[in-house]
Amino acid sequence: MKNLLIFLVISLSMFSIQGCATHQNFVKKYDSWLGQNIHSLMKQIGYPDTTYVLANKNQVYVYERSNIYSIPSIPIMSYGYGYGGYYGSYGMLGYSNDIVYQSCKLFIETDQKGIIVKWGSRGNNCISN
Repeated sequence: MKNLLIFLVISLSMFSIQGCATHQNFVKKYDSWLGQNIHSLMKQIGYPDTTYVLANKNQVYVYERSNIYSIPSIPIMSYGYGYGGYYGSYGMLGYSNDIVYQSCKLFIETDQKGIIVKWGSRGNNCISN
């Protein structure tokens, strides 16, 4: 019975790790698009946010995504005015929020025939399943 429990814990751990979104999966995903036509990629992920042409006549497609959200943090406890309003009492002064900003900017470069020749990314949330 103990061996079965250990096996189940290890199996569930392995499955949960495989399903995580990571930057390594992001790299694998876009490396697989090298040599493919940009129009095939656009069918999968949609139209880019911006495009521009380089001096060598290659075109760069830029995809951007960002997310801002707040996470409530623990109450701020301090020595000072408390609920009773008396100086010197302990009390809760208030709550605060932690603001989280996540972004990913994907650059895909194509040659003049529309074949993906290079890609790069910038940001703290360039991840994929």
